[in-house]
Amino acid sequence: MKKTERQNGIVHLLRIRKKMTANELANYFEVSERTIYRDIDALSQLRIPIIAYEGLGGGYEIDPSFFMPSIKLSEQEILMMLMVLKAGEELRVPNMTTDYKLLISKVLNALSDEERQKAEQVMSHIEFDIIRIIPKGYILDVITILLEAFRKSCDLILIYYHPERDEKVSRRFSPIKLFFADGGWYVNGYCHMRKAKRTFRLDRIVSLTCLCDKNRYMNSQLSLPENDKFKWHTYELIIDPALYRIIKDDVYLQHTETKSIEGGLHLTVNTPYKNEIRQLVLNHPEHVTALKPDEFIQEIKELSHAISKKYLKP
Repeated sequence: MKKTERQNGIVHLLRIRKKMTANELANYFEVSERTIYRDIDALSQLRIPIIAYEGLGGGYEIDPSFFMPSIKLSEQEILMMLMVLKAGEELRVPNMTTDYKLLISKVLNALSDEERQKAEQVMSHIEFDIIRIIPKGYILDVITILLEAFRKSCDLILIYYHPERDEKVSRRFSPIKLFFADGGWYVNGYCHMRKAKRTFRLDRIVSLTCLCDKNRYMNSQLSLPENDKFKWHTYELIIDPALYRIIKDDVYLQHTETKSIEGGLHLTVNTPYKNEIRQLVLNHPEHVTALKPDEFIQEIKELSHAISKKYLKP
């Protein structure tokens, strides 16, 4: 975060929180207390009326008469923005937690004290559940470096940790798409070592460096390998109509053609959510029958046999 943005954020925050210590401000903006002292001094020189209190219970606050102009938004517009920002927090964009917090404080700054209390009351009753994995953390500036690679259309050198093999591998990589799925951030593109498209989880990237070499694959349409979790496959199933009515709005069934047949519905499903299709077949053996593809049928057979062998011992 740039110095001017952080200093503006301090003003917004003090108007909302009323009083904060240097330590609290430092933790909020993820900087040192010394940096906060310099920011406060710079704001004071700009004639921002910040009041400093020493000793126990001390800290900083801003003169309540200070007016900071902001864009006038309706109450409904502000609630909508707060909902979007709350959903955005769940995305956990790497290295941007402070930016999210600051943006929320800027929005709240457009409200009076009474309006702000009402908005916070409403938001306390709204939650978003879009997380299925929780990465432990990301290397510093991983998003910044990727965005820079897209801006400059350049290749990257990345060192990637493979948990299955418990090893780190260096790759030259031409990024194509950055995306969020299941709670984590991913980037796919052309891997020069494998000479094919690959997908990498950002929290498993150990280091990342932009190269001067041009990314010749940025606008290419490359096919994912068969074992990639985001590759689309087509499945054919027979399903009980009652069960289908319950689950038909689930994301893994959004690209589905249905046909009524004797004894149920025939589904042709095009989806990247292989695990969900597998669970559907295994969890509802009386109501779902997998027909195609053959390799998927074989996988179900082998999995069923392994479960039976393990849990149905004489």
